[in-house]
Amino acid sequence: MEGPEVMDRLKSLLGRMFWLTLAIVFLIEAWIWDHVRDWLRQLERALGLERIEPWLSDLVDRLSPPMTLALFAVPMVGVLPIKVAALALLASGHVFLGVLFIFFSKSLTLGVEAFLFDICRDKLLQMAWFARLYSIVIEIRDWSLALVRPLKLRAMASFARVRARAVAIMGKNGGVFLRRAALLRNALRQKPPA
Repeated sequence: MEGPEVMDRLKSLLGRMFWLTLAIVFLIEAWIWDHVRDWLRQLERALGLERIEPWLSDLVDRLSPPMTLALFAVPMVGVLPIKVAALALLASGHVFLGVLFIFFSKSLTLGVEAFLFDICRDKLLQMAWFARLYSIVIEIRDWSLALVRPLKLRAMASFARVRARAVAIMGKNGGVFLRRAALLRNALRQKPPA
């Protein structure tokens, strides 16, 4: 292969990797959106706050679509102090804690937004530009799922092969392997110190 041909292949590979990465990030965000919303609903029930949702629904019914959008944007502003704290932690060298704060704020925002979106969806979709944006997001989600599906199927097949090998070696419940590991562990515990 000559230089230009190699460069073309490299550009093509990098392009595919970029779009695949973007699709995976989008799907992770969608997963967080769905699951944190469900966790918030469980928390709402656990705390006995079921009356919040009907109250919010009544409030949204009385609001205009632009005011509903403002209500929908409140959580993004509400987590701003957490994001500032995360940046301060990162700047002061506390990388792990800073990243943890960022993940927490992102998850909280997405969860609350998902919860609110269920309540505000009909009112927000009355705005033509929002309806177009919503349909674009749905198209991107479908595109992301289609792009990642082959990779997901290969990963699941690889996992199934590894699992089958592990069962073949250890038995269905780990049987022989786990018994031998327990015997070895007990023997090491009983061995007197030298």
